Amino acid sequence: MQATLANQEYQPNVITPQPIIQEMIDQVSQSRTLADLRRLTGVDELCVGSNCGLITSRYTGSSDLQRVESYVYSTLINLHYSVEDIAWSRGGFSDHNILAHKRGVLYPNEEIYFIAHLDGVPNPGPAADDDGSGSAALLELARILANRFTCRSVTLFFSTGEEEGTLGSSYFVDNYSQRLGNIKYMVNVEMLGYDSNGDGAMELFNGNQSPGFVQLLMDIIDAYPINLSPEIYSDCG
Repeated sequence: MQATLANQEYQPNVITPQPIIQEMIDQVSQSRTLADLRRLTGVDELCVGSNCGLITSRYTGSSDLQRVESYVYSTLINLHYSVEDIAWSRGGFSDHNILAHKRGVLYPNEEIYFIAHLDGVPNPGPAADDDGSGSAALLELARILANRFTCRSVTLFFSTGEEEGTLGSSYFVDNYSQRLGNIKYMVNVEMLGYDSNGDGAMELFNGNQSPGFVQLLMDIIDAYPINLSPEIYSDCG
């Protein structure tokens, strides 16, 4: 297995599959994830309590996006996460970020962040890939992790205002800077549903960060029978 990484041949690590990881993978429900995606994209009704209706837009600041945020918030609360609803205002837009926290048992001051953005364009439009797919995947991850202990703390970050210039996440960085030092790793769960060339490959974009973590992700994916062919790219996609 080889991949292009900053014009260097990538040398894979040897990963020994762990039964506990395979057990978590086996718990992933494609039908449940697809059901969330259909609700987020207006194919099926999304219900918050007894209030049900079709989502026609997830544009930042829209009433439909607020309903989506309520759905995500209530889902995370029902899974017994510690959940924050952080209001933000920036660049002429206002909306909310939803953060779910799970405290680590061994290294609680080291955090792993998973982030996906709930907002989408055009308006109206389904935004199924960008980033309904990532948001649905993050909800499924929340269900898988809900009843498990984790060594490090985990934060699931559902941002908004991404399409207008990462407004929600940049607001968080600027106003909650005291938390940033605890972040050990961050995984951006973005656009999982689009395969532009039909090659069945999972593309991991490393950006300008240290390649170690992305290489590790690639090796882990390759070690388990999940029918993905990971490739690393040294840009931002």
